[in-house]
Amino acid sequence: MQSPLHPRPEVPALPGGFDAARLRHLLRLVGPEEAPALLAQLRLDLAGCAEGIARAAAGPDWDNLREASHVLISLAGSAGALTLHEQAQALNVAAHARDPATLADLLPLLQADLAALIAVVDTTAAEAQE
Repeated sequence: MQSPLHPRPEVPALPGGFDAARLRHLLRLVGPEEAPALLAQLRLDLAGCAEGIARAAAGPDWDNLREASHVLISLAGSAGALTLHEQAQALNVAAHARDPATLADLLPLLQADLAALIAVVDTTAAEAQE
């Protein structure tokens, strides 16, 4: 049985880099009994960010982009998604500046890395159930 406290660092790889030690540390902090609940909440929060960013980018709705990017900055940093963390910071700056060109350039990469982080969380949660 694979412990959620020790996710395999090779599964799956984030395109922009992933510091698996950060996620392991976070899971160790809550302990093995609470790790599944933390992973489930992290997954929900990340999915909410993905949906919120996609919806807000269509407008663009700069206020909601700022809000979603702010949440994603925290989640990505805590989970060890280093490039996604930087992308979320750049999105926040672009949202504050109301910069559609930067939004258009940044969005595809950010969404791909966010989907990859969700996959990491899903894989880690599935291993916890084994």
